[in-house]
Amino acid sequence: MHEVRLTRDEQPIPDRVVVIMPFGKKILEDGTTFDFDWYYEDVVRTTIEEAGFVPVRADGVYGPASVQGVVWRAIQQAELVVVDFSGRNPNVAMEYMAARLIGKRMIYLAQHPDDIPSDVRGLRYIPYAYGYAEMAAMQKELRIQLEAVRKEPAQEMALIPMATGGTVPTRARVVSVSREFAVVRAEDGRPGVLGSEDVDWGRIIPDMTRHYSVGDQVDGAFEMLPTGGMKYTLLAGRPNPWNELAAGHPVGQAFTGTVHSVRDPGVFVRVTGPINGLIPRGSLSAGTFLAPGDEVEVTMVDIDPRRRRVTLNLVRSTAARPVTGPRVGDRLEGEVHRIRPEGEGGFVLLKVEGRHRPVFLHCTQMTPDLRQDLNSGGIEIGEVIDLEVTRVDHVGDKVYVRDIAEDTPESPATSEQPPSAEAA
Repeated sequence: MHEVRLTRDEQPIPDRVVVIMPFGKKILEDGTTFDFDWYYEDVVRTTIEEAGFVPVRADGVYGPASVQGVVWRAIQQAELVVVDFSGRNPNVAMEYMAARLIGKRMIYLAQHPDDIPSDVRGLRYIPYAYGYAEMAAMQKELRIQLEAVRKEPAQEMALIPMATGGTVPTRARVVSVSREFAVVRAEDGRPGVLGSEDVDWGRIIPDMTRHYSVGDQVDGAFEMLPTGGMKYTLLAGRPNPWNELAAGHPVGQAFTGTVHSVRDPGVFVRVTGPINGLIPRGSLSAGTFLAPGDEVEVTMVDIDPRRRRVTLNLVRSTAARPVTGPRVGDRLEGEVHRIRPEGEGGFVLLKVEGRHRPVFLHCTQMTPDLRQDLNSGGIEIGEVIDLEVTRVDHVGDKVYVRDIAEDTPESPATSEQPPSAEAA
């Protein structure tokens, strides 16, 4: 690649995996002939595709350049790189160094430990051989490593700093906004794009239209990307906490945190800085009741910087609190607060004494007469209905009920469970 000046002029393409390996049939050290084209098409390529990526070999990237230029272009465009050192091919070693220089995340393959260049011996690689069992084992490990390496934070660097590089603080106004991004215009007229991942280190904003409107003023900066191009960001100058998270809180480690909030997905616990981890609702045992400010002992289950997600598992809670509020089987009186006939949700929300949030009465939990009234307009706002509690979700602070006639004897809750509702 001596003919190519190694400067960045291409950006990575998401999900693209570039495979650096020998081409064609090669005679190995033991005298056997190995068909690397067959191996790529039938083994490596299919494995990468099954893992949800787009595989590319250098001979599959086209452009008006020399062979070395095409390879360099392919390396730049890769999100991940797979390097197969088998056969001690000098071109593979040279292309590996080019990818290493710009900080590409890589996975290594080799048929023999001596295939690894001597100056980088000690690399963790996936071994394989020409045999069904060996190939199957390699494919399984390759799938696992592809997913694991993708979760590592990308820290690519430009080989030669750009003259216009750096960060320029600039106040701007929003000129248009969609779910994924907002288009801004600086005071000097320069346009920029504020992506949903450039607002908060703690999360990716799911819907930018809920946070920004046309005309809003933002104080951010234009930032030159190491891969070329420019973006507008609100995170310039603020250290990325995800780079240190895995080192400070490795998977499997137990630590004590504070409950930040309780929402529909589960319980969010502050891990470090602006990053909260989620204890999924389904992993909590029945009767678990947590509130903001509670101290909990948790273990780290998974860290996904790409999606800015941290998954936790609850070990125990240090909060000693009796579960309060309605219990299954309790009788209540509810004042109708919201009505939605079948076809629009089929439920009624009711205010009950002692609760800030309304309780949820689904049409499947109504007597036939009340269900008919629901769909014919026979229920009015402010009307009082007799209710019995059928289910309590302490994590989401939701109460589900059924309506009862005044003379109905007390009985166990019905087995049919209504669907969830955001407002319950």
